[in-house]
Amino acid sequence: MLTTNPDQKPVIKFESGGNSTIDLEAIIEQIWTELGGRASRSDIRRVVIEVSPRYEDARIMTYVPIFLGKEVRRRLLGSI
Repeated sequence: MLTTNPDQKPVIKFESGGNSTIDLEAIIEQIWTELGGRASRSDIRRVVIEVSPRYEDARIMTYVPIFLGKEVRRRLLGSI
């Protein structure tokens, strides 16, 4: 489940994996750095929020940030 409490960073919470979460802000910052400013943080955040529900039911969470980042970069670079 994607949570976006105004007092907290947006995270994906994995119900099946206990209290595991993925920090979406860290992924957004990494992608922004890698793209060298070719996309704004707000555009990256929008795509991350669009893509992240695909991974909420992932059985192995370790690779979710990698797959999420790859999909977000693919979508952004295709639209730039």
